[in-house]
Amino acid sequence: PHLAFVRLVGDDTVVIKNRNTTIGYATFDAAVGELTYIFVNRAFRNHGFGTMLVDAAQRASGKFLKPAEPLSPLGKQFFEAFYKS
Repeated sequence: PHLAFVRLVGDDTVVIKNRNTTIGYATFDAAVGELTYIFVNRAFRNHGFGTMLVDAAQRASGKFLKPAEPLSPLGKQFFEAFYKS
């Protein structure tokens, strides 16, 4: 639905942007296999960008990444849905 670009910044950050704004980003620690942070701008939530960020971070790290603790309530909801799909 939205034209967006995914790119790796440094060795540990994936960013999704469109022409006007940053849609979201995720950071990861490949050494321990953790997704350390994920954020999607409220205006772009529920459009698949969180899934895109996790997928891009896992491709960039070459590993399955588990979410780092502690998880926010919204994070728990996202990852429960993510793992079901």
